[in-house]
Amino acid sequence: MDKRIQNTKRKLKETLLILLTKKRLKDITVLELCKIANINRTTFYKYYNDIEDLTLKIEEELIIHLKEEINTIKRNYLLSFTAKIIETIKKEQKIFIPLLGENGDHTYLKRILHLVYKESIYEWQHLLKKASPLDLENIYNFIVDGTIGIVEEWIKKDCLEEQEKISIFINKICMSGLSSFI
Repeated sequence: MDKRIQNTKRKLKETLLILLTKKRLKDITVLELCKIANINRTTFYKYYNDIEDLTLKIEEELIIHLKEEINTIKRNYLLSFTAKIIETIKKEQKIFIPLLGENGDHTYLKRILHLVYKESIYEWQHLLKKASPLDLENIYNFIVDGTIGIVEEWIKKDCLEEQEKISIFINKICMSGLSSFI
């Protein structure tokens, strides 16, 4: 890709992330974004349909990286993946804090956590002998929603608490709940 195109896309992405620290995603306009980024609207529309499309492209880039991380996980899919997500959020705070923060896309973290849905359910079918298929579904949803709540609070506090502490806390809560189905 041409360096000028890369720079334009990078500038639009960075400007969007800055705007997300100040206002909600749905309140950001293409005109405003382009004015701040000092990029012509025609150029914006050459690469993106609208603000949501730009946001989706940013999210997709991050998901590609996280999918690669899934391949390194051998067991405890959801819990191990959650630790990887928290580690990635900490490393890439400049992107994730605005993207997942108060003004960002509140469905994104749920979509990320559902990347390991099939692997987690399959693993739990063998480990949690007392759990029905409906139980497994409910357990997964409970863990995902609880994890989202904890991670969102951590992000609101600018990821100040150590990532290991957050991961261990989530793991302890989940393991104590899962143990009742063994």
